[in-house]
Amino acid sequence: SQNYIIEALKQIGNADIIIFSHPWIYPLVKDSLRPTQIVIYESHNVEGYLRTNLLDVNNLIQKDVLNRVVQDEYDLGCRADWILACSHEDLLRFNRIYDFSPEKIRVIPNGIMAFTNSPPTTPIKLDARLKFNINSDALVAIFIGSNYDPNIEAAQFIIQRIAPLMPEVIFIIAGGVGQNIFSNLNNIKITGVLDEAEKSHWYHTADIALNPMMSGSGTNIKMFEFLSYALPVITTAIGARGIECGALKPFIVCEAKVELFVESINSLKDYDIRNNMGIEGRKCVENNYSWERISNQLGIFLKSRKQIAGQSKPMFSVVVPTYERHLQLDNLISCLQNQVERDFEVILVDQSINKWKNSDVSFGFPLTYFHSPIKGAISARNAGATIAQGLIIAFIDDDCEPDINWLLNARQYFLDNSVVGLEGFIFSNCSHNDPEFRPVTNENFEGIGFMTANLMVRSVVFQFLGGFDLQFDNPHFREDTDFGWRLQEVGEIPYAKNVKVFHPAQSRLIERESELARSKFFKKDALLYKKHPLKYKELFHKEAHYKNTKYFIENLLIGFKSNNIEIPIWLRELT
Repeated sequence: SQNYIIEALKQIGNADIIIFSHPWIYPLVKDSLRPTQIVIYESHNVEGYLRTNLLDVNNLIQKDVLNRVVQDEYDLGCRADWILACSHEDLLRFNRIYDFSPEKIRVIPNGIMAFTNSPPTTPIKLDARLKFNINSDALVAIFIGSNYDPNIEAAQFIIQRIAPLMPEVIFIIAGGVGQNIFSNLNNIKITGVLDEAEKSHWYHTADIALNPMMSGSGTNIKMFEFLSYALPVITTAIGARGIECGALKPFIVCEAKVELFVESINSLKDYDIRNNMGIEGRKCVENNYSWERISNQLGIFLKSRKQIAGQSKPMFSVVVPTYERHLQLDNLISCLQNQVERDFEVILVDQSINKWKNSDVSFGFPLTYFHSPIKGAISARNAGATIAQGLIIAFIDDDCEPDINWLLNARQYFLDNSVVGLEGFIFSNCSHNDPEFRPVTNENFEGIGFMTANLMVRSVVFQFLGGFDLQFDNPHFREDTDFGWRLQEVGEIPYAKNVKVFHPAQSRLIERESELARSKFFKKDALLYKKHPLKYKELFHKEAHYKNTKYFIENLLIGFKSNNIEIPIWLRELT
């Protein structure tokens, strides 16, 4: 409406940051944007791609609509200082379709108010089933969606193809999707449009959730709702797109084939399996997809952008995850103050219980402090890289001491455009043979080990690769090696002996650093092998843990078994 345009123009005049949640309004207000204002396209989907799937290009009116959608989205993306994509898949699609650089795209996922509702207790579930006249012993599966073609397609798949084969299972089709579908099967319940309270009651009746989506873009909000109610989910890859749960396994992904969905539903008749998946789903949505936590991080992102509006981006963003090491952090900050190179910012992601007391102190360089309730070094590094504004992201540990010329010497390597990352030299203060300490060094492992205590990467490449893989978290191990190997597939990563960082050796008296505790980390090796079988074999023989590290083989085999990965013949012969 004209009133909307007038109000939008009025607010734009007073704003520091302009966020477009859709591209439609941009052509109507673009001439009022000032060069110094930060413009952000906060996309829900790649609209041009989505509308290509929804509109009929043989219809002249719909074809014209599509052309306008694509043009508006392209124009806004070009003008935007930053584009927020809701999934890494959409980031790649923006790059592929419009040639937008991943450097200015950040993945800020969709979410829900996860802490508003809690998973139902057994009495609450029984009351809900009594209310809707559902057998307390039946297995109940729920699908929910709006009156939208991809949702209708998924609902029909359940009603017409799955439900007839499983009369013992109750299938609930909830939401506006029910306006255009019908079934006379006794095991189908179609609710129609629901308010929030009604929707919550229907979720309370369910044991599992189904999401057989076969088309669409962006992420499915329904998936986050399912997980927040601790419902294990059976979904297609399209339904699960953009949802990263790391090592957690809250849903089963399968093709939209009847036999696969039936088999998966039958596997979830086991209460213990459902319960464990539900717990992991709730944890996943709390950590990664709750608006309560996403909005906090996004607020830090916007604040950091405002601070340097109108200025050039820094050369380096030093990203530091920290957890209960504030004294060591003070020492690291002192080393960064002494850097000869001055064109850098620092991003601290603090997962400690209490905030760092110096978070508001001025140290002579831009510092962004993010106090995160989410534990895990991989999550912290990815969060730091999301907030980072620099052209080069420099990762370092909170207990390290970088050389005074650390960043200055690194700069020269990135003058070569073929260089996508840099592996700096990490040295420690004891030998590998010292039984009382664990040295942290990459000496003699250059080009294959990779360690985030001294690892740099171009921001554009980090975003393109999707950051560190959360599968390697809790406890975090091998994520840096995996990332380094993926980085090598994109370009050159020189080993720089003059880009130095000191990492103190870790005392074996600390429980986490004991030989028994550290050996459990090798369960992650199975995942590393699965992703990079040839490189892992090379690393396996070079490190020779199978000869020198107690408990290594035992935990390695546990990792293969728990992840259902077949042990290769060469490894089986050694074990």
